[in-house]
Amino acid sequence: MMKIELIPVIEIGYNNQGVTEPEKYPYWQYPNIWDTYNEQSYQRAGFKDKLKSYVGGSSIYKLTDISDNNLTKLTIDHTQELRDGKFEREQASAFFGGYVLRIDGHDAYFPQCCGDLSDINYWERLADGQTSYYNGHPGPYIKFEGTNVLLDFSVDEFDEQFQPTPVEQNLLVDRNELKCAVEKAKVELQFFEKRLNQIDKVENLNIDNIGGLLIWGDGHSE
Repeated sequence: MMKIELIPVIEIGYNNQGVTEPEKYPYWQYPNIWDTYNEQSYQRAGFKDKLKSYVGGSSIYKLTDISDNNLTKLTIDHTQELRDGKFEREQASAFFGGYVLRIDGHDAYFPQCCGDLSDINYWERLADGQTSYYNGHPGPYIKFEGTNVLLDFSVDEFDEQFQPTPVEQNLLVDRNELKCAVEKAKVELQFFEKRLNQIDKVENLNIDNIGGLLIWGDGHSE
């Protein structure tokens, strides 16, 4: 039986700090260069603690690897314009990133452009045998086959390239195992929500249902 995991990760950008961007691509082929670039960018941006990326060269980080100091900065920065009244809550997004799909201990599918933590709803729907319209882009073609869901990475309506490129073009995932992975991820998200509640209190951010805003996409808070 395959072991399925969904690893919640946050994408941390801050690429506008005046640090010269590496000219060698893609990041997963030059991890040391990109790790150095990201670290210098974070230092200039004011992060207090060192950040350890989920995979070398990337800008995605496991929730449990983000210190309270760094999470406080992320939360303040991510919600600044909302708190300043520059846009409405309905226009705000959850933390960017999403979920790494791991199968039998190997990373099979990474969050793509415009993904965020509220994409747990996408995975939950797939586990329940329902299609879901969005999980960032590009996205795999989805087909249900009995108790399995097929993720086909060879088809994308926008003709974009997956980054990193999935090793397997087709993944057949047991929906019952995926459902267990979703529930485990939600437990981690609930713990993460408690951290956000504490930051909201200590920093006097006064954000109603901060977990609903930054994790669940509003209205999905447990």
